[in-house]
Amino acid sequence: MARCSVCGAPAVYVNRATGAAYCERHFMEYFSRRVRSTIRRFRLFRSRERIVVAVSGGKDSLTLLHYLVNLSRRAAPGWEVRALLVDEGIRGYREYTVRRFERVAEELGVEYRIVKFRDELGYTLDEIVRLGAERGLPYRPCTYCGVFRRYLMNKAAREMGATVLATGHNLDDIVQTYMMNILGNDWEKVVRLGPVSGPALHPRFVRKVKPLYEVLEKETTIYAILNGFYDGFEECPYARLGERWEIRRVINRLEEQRPGTKYRLLRSLLTAIDILRRAGVATEGEVGTCAICGEPSAHPVCRACLLRIELGILEVGEEKLRSLPKAAREMVLQALRLAEKRRKKSGG
Repeated sequence: MARCSVCGAPAVYVNRATGAAYCERHFMEYFSRRVRSTIRRFRLFRSRERIVVAVSGGKDSLTLLHYLVNLSRRAAPGWEVRALLVDEGIRGYREYTVRRFERVAEELGVEYRIVKFRDELGYTLDEIVRLGAERGLPYRPCTYCGVFRRYLMNKAAREMGATVLATGHNLDDIVQTYMMNILGNDWEKVVRLGPVSGPALHPRFVRKVKPLYEVLEKETTIYAILNGFYDGFEECPYARLGERWEIRRVINRLEEQRPGTKYRLLRSLLTAIDILRRAGVATEGEVGTCAICGEPSAHPVCRACLLRIELGILEVGEEKLRSLPKAAREMVLQALRLAEKRRKKSGG
């Protein structure tokens, strides 16, 4: 049995990249140092904040909520922490994570809100996936989920009065996304993968931060176990259909063969971000307003509205269409033409 590198007690965690082992007490100290170092290094929070934590009910986001609530009570009295869950409506999965979220939030005594796809979009994710298939749309379930979740998280966090929206993305999530963007040759997305993201100057955008940016997924799992809210997390039924699943397998295999691979990928990402920003690639803050819904958007019409138009769940009448700026009108017409072409091709 491995022994704690600090006190010699039985270890609950061994970091294979550094060789350091930690007992329960010293693991919690190590975890806290990692997160607080990220918060300080990247200036994620100010002395007074209303922090809304985006929680899915999984181990990472619950770990973040638990940690920030306790940190605010110990060392940051100027922070007010609230929680937000977006319920996509994934049968056989989301109902369990919602119950776990409610239990943990109530145990912590934090105010929370649950926003549902059904209420905001008129359809659950399961229904959207079926509708997209019927209409011959080429998108994977994770595309719909990612676009609509981000859209609703920002909108709901703003309505909750958030000054900052904290997400539970861990180091594994970040380097997986980095590799996906490299494979897609999408450097504008790479430059947005820092621990602070988003067009902060837009009045409707809530600044997003990732306090677990330098913490491994394995470490958030151990934190959740030690704090009593790991009870066998469910896997999203759509997860294996996405590109991320394969990228995750590749990176984990490399990490097993060469411990420290994930840390090296993160350092590579931070170097790339610095180079890209100095080169002026897609600097933060370049954003406008969607001509249809009024939410922040990098284009005349936001991705969420375009997807809804293609799905046929958002109608843009002739009067509304005529009132749109030319660039926005052209985007809508193009989306309608593509949607009709795909619908006919699929026989829908």
